Amino acid sequence: MKIIDSNGQQRECVSVEPDKKFPGYVKANFESKIRKGFEHSEWYPMEEFYKNNPKLKPSKVIKDETKEEVGVVTIAGPKYLQDITKNWKKNMFSGIPVWISRGKGESQQRIVVNNDKNKLYIEYVISFNVQENIEAQGNTLPDIKTKDLFEQMIKKAKKSVD
Repeated sequence: MKIIDSNGQQRECVSVEPDKKFPGYVKANFESKIRKGFEHSEWYPMEEFYKNNPKLKPSKVIKDETKEEVGVVTIAGPKYLQDITKNWKKNMFSGIPVWISRGKGESQQRIVVNNDKNKLYIEYVISFNVQENIEAQGNTLPDIKTKDLFEQMIKKAKKSVD
């Protein structure tokens, strides 16, 4: 099938579908021109993709799940964060970044490995390259919109999954 990509170029692709691992994004699979028999994938923001490719928009409305989820950490451990007020679907946040906006752990971000109804199991890295004595400055990052920050984090998460 032919699609119009983010650069306005018409391209032949194998398949297109909303990506359940990255809510709010469409995953397009392309046949590799270099490695015969192999495919590679590209992700497009759902709204932009369907604007460029209105004929491919599914008849069933797809819920855009890119809205931020805000909560309060009620219990935390080295590999998890828990908010006892939540009732999430199992693994709905797998591969999605979580960012601690204030309080203990302020400005830290981690990738959610999986989740249950109210607990996020997160990845962490032990490194000798960590800079010490860096303090968070306030509860928000200056000159960065939260949506832009999460888009950057999602791109980073995609790279780590591939």
